[in-house]
Amino acid sequence: MPAPSVEIRDSHRSMLDRTRQTGASLSYACRRNRYHLGRIGRPGEIIGISRLELRETSRKSLTLGIPRSNYRYTRTAPENAPWLSYRHERRDLAPMRRPSRKRTFRGLEPLEKRALMAFDFVTPGPLSVATIANSAVIRIADPAEVDEASHAIYEAGGYVDGGFGPLTWGIVFSPGVDRDAVLSTWKSTAWLASAETDGLIASSALPVSDPLATQQWAIADTAKASVHAPEAWSRSVGAGVVVAVIDSGVDVNHPELAGQLWINPKESAGNRKDDDRNGFVDDINGANFLNNTGNVQDDAGHGTHVSGIIAAAANNGNGGVGLAPGAKIMALKVLDASGNGSINAAVNAIYYAVNNGAKVINASWTMSVGSPALISAMSFAASRNVVFVTAAGNERSNNDLVPSYPGNYRFTNVLTVGAVDSDGKLADFSNYGASTVDVAAPGVSILSTTPGSYEAWDGTSMATPFVAATAALIASLRPDYTAAQIVDRIKSTATRSVDLAGIIASAGYLDAGAATNLPAYVAPAQTVVPVVTPLKRTPVRPVRRVPLPRRLR
Repeated sequence: MPAPSVEIRDSHRSMLDRTRQTGASLSYACRRNRYHLGRIGRPGEIIGISRLELRETSRKSLTLGIPRSNYRYTRTAPENAPWLSYRHERRDLAPMRRPSRKRTFRGLEPLEKRALMAFDFVTPGPLSVATIANSAVIRIADPAEVDEASHAIYEAGGYVDGGFGPLTWGIVFSPGVDRDAVLSTWKSTAWLASAETDGLIASSALPVSDPLATQQWAIADTAKASVHAPEAWSRSVGAGVVVAVIDSGVDVNHPELAGQLWINPKESAGNRKDDDRNGFVDDINGANFLNNTGNVQDDAGHGTHVSGIIAAAANNGNGGVGLAPGAKIMALKVLDASGNGSINAAVNAIYYAVNNGAKVINASWTMSVGSPALISAMSFAASRNVVFVTAAGNERSNNDLVPSYPGNYRFTNVLTVGAVDSDGKLADFSNYGASTVDVAAPGVSILSTTPGSYEAWDGTSMATPFVAATAALIASLRPDYTAAQIVDRIKSTATRSVDLAGIIASAGYLDAGAATNLPAYVAPAQTVVPVVTPLKRTPVRPVRRVPLPRRLR
């Protein structure tokens, strides 16, 4: 049954021209000129924001909310002048709660983070080159310019699709709009700090056609370039560390991964509500940035393979084991079924990971163009002491000469990873760089989980999670370490190889056993400050002299 329509009428001079419901969302078209961002204007005005969600409804009131924010906007029908008229069946709407009887702000987050504006709703669909070609990522110069920027976006025929970072927005333009011409015009305005065309990010995996490996050579210490996992496990399994896998999602039903997923403590599973009010309904194990839902199921296999290398369950009688089986995977879906995604989705995923407690981020994808928005997101991760591990790429290219991002952004929390074979030699597909690729790791014929199965794949995508898992082992063992200290530890303990000298910054490949050979963390002793209770002063009264009887004198 198609979704019913909802018609809203306002007895005042409203900017709201029409709405329609698609699933649990509303779209609208506006006909007036100026729009107020993030605040309520005169009676009849509605904020100039697109992709409003239907939060609550009744016969007399309607509550709208901005995705990814705590903002709620409630309109109630005046007596004798009802301005709400519905054409719908209540059972087809999202679960209802009792609506508020007044206009209200509830914990409105900074406006520059949550600005969403347009003239109509666009249903999220599969990512394509055409979609990317019609989108951009911009940064606003100052919070005071948010209203001006919103108006400019509306006038240009665009809407904001995501905005987790401060003053950083993803923009999608309507068909027929010349994106490049609009951006060129905006560059002369005072409100714009930077503008870039959106671009594709791509996974860095190469599935092999050979029969599946009979064992995990990188884990089982059966090859020269094994990571010495058993030695590392004698000290740490990564317990208590959350690793965000920004990828194509995860097979949440895989027996090796179902119990290894991060659980959002602020969300209740299955109630179809955005309990933590971050814009994602039921984001229990992570979030989907392709369609802004909590569905992180993998339809490409790449993210599942990466996640298995990091944290596949140990001692469960199934398949293999991850290098950090005590860690938890936060699944952040930014790649579609073809293995492609957008810069905007990746940037938003980084902010989500950091804000939700990830200690390590695994980014097994690359892009050929730089991005100011990505720089801001990675800088934010660095400021929060989150280790960012990313793939060098599979073009057999020198990243010192031909940059590959995000790995070429040299923050102190970043590790860029090349791939080696079982003999410790650079894989014939792996990118390299004496100053831009930090360390190499196993990336040839790597057996790991895929949706419903197990497969062996090649790629720097496979090398990256070995390093991310090692970072998790260290973070669990030494919670006092900063991200920079973890990065330095992994590089300084790499196994040196003449084959990697001059092409890898550390001149070596990963040794998780050596990296975790650290003294156990000793929590600093708490200083006990004695509490001195002053004695109560008792007043001393002078002794009264009593005269002796006359006969005793």
